[in-house]
Amino acid sequence: MKQAIVFDFDGVILDTETPDYQSWANVFAAHNVQLDREVWSPLIGSVEYDIPKYLEAQTGIEIDRSGLSKGRHAVYIEMVEANPVMPGVVDFLEEATRLELGLAIASASRGGWAQHHLKRLGLSHYFSEIFTGDDVANAKPHPDIYLAAVAALNIAPEQAIAIEDSPTGITAAKRAGVFCLAVPNSMTRDLDVGHADMRVDSLGDTTVEALLRQIDSIEASRR
Repeated sequence: MKQAIVFDFDGVILDTETPDYQSWANVFAAHNVQLDREVWSPLIGSVEYDIPKYLEAQTGIEIDRSGLSKGRHAVYIEMVEANPVMPGVVDFLEEATRLELGLAIASASRGGWAQHHLKRLGLSHYFSEIFTGDDVANAKPHPDIYLAAVAALNIAPEQAIAIEDSPTGITAAKRAGVFCLAVPNSMTRDLDVGHADMRVDSLGDTTVEALLRQIDSIEASRR
């Protein structure tokens, strides 16, 4: 029986991924080159990529990384803060709370990013545990953050549901032994998320009770 839901943050609760891509795409366009979605999308969920290096390779010139980073980041933050909570998330959290399910965050972000935006959006109170990349030795796709979250919730991995939007996050959840629901967004919907246990296009397309029934059916068929 599932007793908790562990949410990724970026791209699941708040669309930070479209602004990330668009702000970089604007930088590339200013240098008369293009940042293709096919290059960008597979990087989502990873913390190990160097976009300025790729820009330098495309332009053949050395980039002022400090100046570029400051300007791009300011645009990115403005875009992120203009976005609402992802569809269905608040209703999902309200229902999960009513059903007395544990709720946690397992985000690859660092530096208080997830905590800041959860507070800004009025969502912090839903989550008893918030884990980020600062709290674990190994980032996703390693399972560390999910193992830490379920341990803090005092449950076994098989008693939790993970909600992820990217292949990297799904791999982390599955390696931890957590049932994973994929909810791809506009930036990740064309990626291969077939290793998730379930997929929905939006949390607004289901309810917690419906999800629990579907999971029971899936897990019964596997026995």
